[in-house]
Amino acid sequence: MITEAEEKPCVDPEVIKDLHETYEKLQNEPKNTLEHTLEYYIEKQYRFGEELRKECKNEDIEIPSAVEEISPDAQIM
Repeated sequence: MITEAEEKPCVDPEVIKDLHETYEKLQNEPKNTLEHTLEYYIEKQYRFGEELRKECKNEDIEIPSAVEEISPDAQIM
C-alpha cells in the first residue's frame, strides 16, 4: 500500500508520511502486545485504503486482498 501511494501523484504527502509512521510502529510492536493491538493496525490500514480511494477517485487503487478480507466493511469498493 505504501509503494502504491508513493507512486500516485493524487495522494497527499501527509497520508504517505502517516503510512510510513504506522508501518514503522507496527514493525516495532512487541510480539507480546501484538494480539491486543493488531486489530488497531488492521482498521488503520482499511482507513488508509478508503483515504487513497477518496484522494484518487479517477485512478485505480489496489488495496491488498488481505485487508479487504479482514475488514468488516470490505464491500465498499
